[in-house]
Formats: sequence, structure tokens, C-alpha cells
Amino acid sequence: MTPPRFVPRHLSGPILRTLRHFPVAGITGARQVGKSTLAQSLISDEWPAVYMTLDDRAALTAALQDPEGFIEGNPPPLILDEVQRAPALLLALKGAVDRHRRPGSYLVTGSANLLTLKRVSETLAGRAVYHELLPLSWSELAGRQSPAAVIDSLFEVRGAREFITRWTDLVEPQASRQELAARILAGGYPDAALTGDPWVRRQWFEGYRQTYLTRDVRDLAAVEHMPAFDRLLVTTALRTGQILNQSELARDLGVPYSTLRRYLSLLELTYQVWFLRPYHMNNPGLRLVKSPKLYHMDTGLAAYLAAMDDWAAVERQGRQGQLFETWVAGELKKALPLCARATSLWFWASHQGREVDFVLERGADMVGIEAKWGAEVDRAALRGLTALKAAAGRRFRMGVVVHTGPTMVALAEDIVAVPVHVLLGGIP
Repeated sequence: MTPPRFVPRHLSGPILRTLRHFPVAGITGARQVGKSTLAQSLISDEWPAVYMTLDDRAALTAALQDPEGFIEGNPPPLILDEVQRAPALLLALKGAVDRHRRPGSYLVTGSANLLTLKRVSETLAGRAVYHELLPLSWSELAGRQSPAAVIDSLFEVRGAREFITRWTDLVEPQASRQELAARILAGGYPDAALTGDPWVRRQWFEGYRQTYLTRDVRDLAAVEHMPAFDRLLVTTALRTGQILNQSELARDLGVPYSTLRRYLSLLELTYQVWFLRPYHMNNPGLRLVKSPKLYHMDTGLAAYLAAMDDWAAVERQGRQGQLFETWVAGELKKALPLCARATSLWFWASHQGREVDFVLERGADMVGIEAKWGAEVDRAALRGLTALKAAAGRRFRMGVVVHTGPTMVALAEDIVAVPVHVLLGGIP
């Protein structure tokens, strides 16, 4: 398979900034998401690091047998790739950093979340800043700037009309829903996203699935029922974008509840799925849903696992809204760390049936976002946002209905319909 072209990542700037101020920077993310490529792209005359990977058998053996000697024998600046394969290295790194505390000494990467990995007793607290590298975003693939500035403006503008005026130049009247559907099915893993051959993409996803099950999972945890774990991987793809019912899922898979919880944690640890928590307000009279939503990390892999080879198959299964919501969730998750201020992501749902797909929270302010796979917006799309506005009161800053059509229009003083390419497509 021809190596994919290099795509600059939006996280490069934040990671370089970390290296200027902290001894250690960390990059975590799923296997094959581009961590090694990003890490090596940061090597320059200003930061002349040496790259080493623990996928190399000799390096791994040395790191396992004598972590302190390995670190002493490989002076900084140093990139250590796949460090989760030798967790004791982090303790050795701590000692080295404490003896010689210099910014930009080490960059470590891992295909598991090092902060939650049980085998890792040392997280380098106060010495390291960790960055999650997710699959390629829409704006990265298009060679555009992050859409973070557009998201920031939702908290800054005074109403829908001001938002429209600010971003009207981003509207593309000929935006193609077919191209967007193809992008969702391709996902963001570089090898899969950058090939134009659907057959090659399917073969890549199958190879990824097998390698993940036979190597990554076995390296991290004891999985007693690998067929059940594989079925869970497929089932989560089918249920992406839905509120998680763990008891029902355990029954469907035929595994104990405790086993299901452990397997779900392993999927989250290895960046295959993630959970969006419900937003709760101090309103005793409003009963709210308490279970999280489950999302697959990559829509391309989810579509492959769910046997959705093309958009016609997605529509036959009636999953176009579900898959679009999953994709929007992922694009928001990629953009929020790049925003000017810390912004949390939630969803909101009441037992009365009112819900909003996403709630962005920044300080005392919030923005509600509804994702609709459709070129037109009907009044039904406003029900959840109107209910959220009533419940939130003065905290509610803006409501957004993100859709696949070309039109940006005010639906109310503080609710706007926004084409998805304006909100998430990036800035030229």
C-alpha cells in the first residue's frame, strides 16, 4: 500500500508550545492515528530530538530490562514512541526530569490513555502535558485552519444575525452532500481517509480490526472471551450516537455486567469509543437522563464494522442521522481543545422527551447544538433548543441547528441554522 501523504495536524502548535514550557509532552491516541508521524514531524534544528520506538524489539527489551539505564543511555531531547509497552519507563523519566529539569526534554506517545492505564503508576504530574490525537479532522484533510474560531464566536456574538454577518464568507452554495457522505464513510485514520479506493479501505479496516484484537488488546489486558469482545466492538458501532444501556447490552452479548463494564473501559482506554456525559442543571423540577451517550471514535471504522459499505447501505439501515451525529461529535471533540478558552462538551436530555445533541459549556455560558442530516431545517429541530433555553435561562447564549444544506439563516433571535461546512469545515 502506498504511504499516505503527510497531512499537517492542528495539534502541532499546542505540542510545540508544551515542549517550550514543560519537560515532557505526551501524545496519546488510537493505533494508526498518526502519532508517530506527528512526533517525527516536530523534529527540527530548534528541537533536534532522536526518535525511538518500542515497537522495535531491541529497544523494547532494553527498556524492559533496565528502564533507568535506557533513559541514561539515550539523552534528551528524545521521542519515545509506544511507551505504554514499557510503563516503567515513565518512572525512569520522572527521575531524569527531576535531576535535570529542562523544557522539551522528552516527547512520549502511547496507543492507550496513559493517565488511566492501570499498569502505569507514574503519570509525570506537574512535569508533563498530554495531548489526545484523534483521527484526521475535516479541516485538516482540506488543508484549512481549525474551526475553533467559529466555535469561539458562538460565545462572543450578540445573536444569530451577528453570527451570520461574521461568517457569511464561509458559505459555499454548491456544497455537496455526496462529498460529505463519502468523507463520513472514509473516516479520519490517515491510511483509510487518504485512499480513493473503497476496496483498499475495506482491507485496511479489516487489518486494523485484526491487529487491534490480536495485539493491542492482549498487550493491555486479559480478555477471557475474545469473540464476545469482538462482538462488542461491532455492537458499539451499531449503537453509536445512542444513550448507553449497559444492562441491555450485557444481555444482548451474553456476558456478565461486570465483564461488559471492563470491556467497555478497555475500548475507551484504547480510543475506540468515547462517552459523552449528560448535562445537569440545578433545576429540581426537571428530571434529566443520567446515562452517557456512546460514540465510536471514527465513523469510517464504525461504518465498516456495521457493514455499511456505501451511503445507500447507511440509508437502508436508517442510520444516516446516527452516523452524521457521531461524525459531528467527533469534529467537535477535535476542535474544542484548540479553542481560545476551555470549553466542555455535553448532551442534554429530559425524561419528558426533550433533548439537544450537544451542549458546549464555557464558564457560566452555554451553547446548544442540534445535528440534522438534511438540507432543510423544520420547526421540530427547535423543540429541544427551546426547552434547553427555558431551562438554562440567562446562561443560554446561542442555539445552533447544524445541517447539510447551503443556507445560513436566523431561526430566532438567538438560534441559527448553520451549514455544517461553516461550523466545522475550517477557515481558509
